Amino acid sequence: MLGQQSLTLEGRQLELKLYHGLSAAALKTGDDKKELALWYELRAINVTGCGRLVLNKAVAALVEHFDYTSSTAYRLLQVGDGKLWDIYQTPVLPGLSQVKIHSLLQVSEYFNTLPGRPVEVPVRDFKGRQAKAAQLYSSFFKPDGSRAKPISRASIEVATGVKRRQQQRYDKVAAIKRVPHFAFRQDSQGKLVPMLHQVEGKCRQWIKQRRLGNSYNSRALKAPRGMTQNVNAELRQRFLNGDEARLPIKRFFFTPQSYIKAPERDKEAFLLVNKRDRLIPGRMEWCMV
Repeated sequence: MLGQQSLTLEGRQLELKLYHGLSAAALKTGDDKKELALWYELRAINVTGCGRLVLNKAVAALVEHFDYTSSTAYRLLQVGDGKLWDIYQTPVLPGLSQVKIHSLLQVSEYFNTLPGRPVEVPVRDFKGRQAKAAQLYSSFFKPDGSRAKPISRASIEVATGVKRRQQQRYDKVAAIKRVPHFAFRQDSQGKLVPMLHQVEGKCRQWIKQRRLGNSYNSRALKAPRGMTQNVNAELRQRFLNGDEARLPIKRFFFTPQSYIKAPERDKEAFLLVNKRDRLIPGRMEWCMV
């Protein structure tokens, strides 16, 4: 009865909830990428939220909705046993194995990271090895419509372990939106002027306007936070108690208030220019503070 109830998916749009912190950690290690994708999928088919599924029915749902073969689903379930879920026998259902899905807190502890913000993606975008990896990478960025700060390709590689060329491939697969950002400063009269820098070529040099990193937005939708805030708060407190170096050093600020309140600021900090003061309307311009 428990298995039948957990896999009643008809009449409900099946979506996956992804967490940017977990996805980045799995991509960075490279070893648990497939298992984390399967953890997301098990949570999606567990429509009652009880955290338990009958093993053979879970495999059937994975085959039906996520294009697994039975052998691949069983193999990955065995690989992740004891890490992201537990497979066990219960006296209530003799002869049937069950899968107990680990909680968000347990999985965050396994990856030793904050889960971060949740986003939702439809099942149709989470099929195939490359598409799943691209969606894990895409969940690292805020959904379209959210304000995002610029970030360099090198910083993305540090955070996710994904090389620059592979980032560009994932951008195309997941249709990630990319927006350029530009650096400005105030002159002696308080006017906004572009920051320039010298570019070295093979035969000559150029003076160009300085660009900051691009901002990236995914096609995913904002998801209900649920217990995410509590898990983030609990783990953040643990990390701060154990390691003060985890305090973030911020470089980009949307408002003067956030700049003033920041406990740690980068030596080269930038403040987003007000829309009415930008030299080119609609362009993302940042003024060095």
